[in-house]
Amino acid sequence: MFRFKMEENEKRKKKKNFLEKPLYPGGAKALREFLSAHLKYPQDAIDQRIEGVVTVAYQVNDDGIVENATVVKSLHPSCDKEAIRLVRLLRYDKVSNHGVRVKVNSKLNIHFHLSPIQTCQTISYTITPSIKKFNDRTPSKPSESYNYNISW
Repeated sequence: MFRFKMEENEKRKKKKNFLEKPLYPGGAKALREFLSAHLKYPQDAIDQRIEGVVTVAYQVNDDGIVENATVVKSLHPSCDKEAIRLVRLLRYDKVSNHGVRVKVNSKLNIHFHLSPIQTCQTISYTITPSIKKFNDRTPSKPSESYNYNISW
């Protein structure tokens, strides 16, 4: 019985973390919102209909600044550049680790997916009937013109 109480007390003790990791302010949800708000899909990737994921590895120093961002999994050169640009914009919270300077390694997947608006193609044309003359006396009035838009 004494042993059981001792194990129970050990479980209640709070585990101490001597080194803190820098966290993104607002957590993972805020990080996803930041990435989606600042992502600029490269035009050449849109033209070629390139979709996928770029994985970027980077380090965060104790001041919360991103360093040494490199592409681990590439998709397309312009998408890779955009992913690196996004990661360099990130700012994490500062941490104090009792005078110890720490760099934390991290990886981030950045998703490039075309929205339906970007993939939709539209063809537009106008039909305007020509003016015909009857017996060269009086020209007929032009009829209405029609516009058609076809999207797929």
